[in-house]
Amino acid sequence: MGIIDDAVDRLQTIALACTTVNVRGAPSKPVEDASVLPLAIAHITEGTGSCDDSTTARLLLTVSVDFHFSRVSMKSAYTEINKIIPEYLQRLAGDPTLNSKVDTIVFPVSFSVSAAQWDRVTTQMVSFKIPLKFRESPTT
Repeated sequence: MGIIDDAVDRLQTIALACTTVNVRGAPSKPVEDASVLPLAIAHITEGTGSCDDSTTARLLLTVSVDFHFSRVSMKSAYTEINKIIPEYLQRLAGDPTLNSKVDTIVFPVSFSVSAAQWDRVTTQMVSFKIPLKFRESPTT
């Protein structure tokens, strides 16, 4: 399903475009230490599908965008988290159709902050939950 991949990729691109904190994409190989942080990864977490009528199908997906920060200094981690939260939300508000990849982002976007594990590294993570609405004509 190319439209879903395109939307997830666009959310990742927006995450990597943040300028208040230098964020990298998640590495493809396991990491041993916090040197790769901060990093971001976008992934689908849940969704629903329905048909409005015989001509239109609706898909509502929630995509998580997780930003992982080093816990070596909690003060530094929260300084970066406090910068990334408003910037990422502003960037989402500025591109509610994700460059025409989705019908719309369904605001509000929620987020939470918690300790997490990225490979073997314990991180402090802010996870955005972004509801996306897609409308499509069903395949017959």
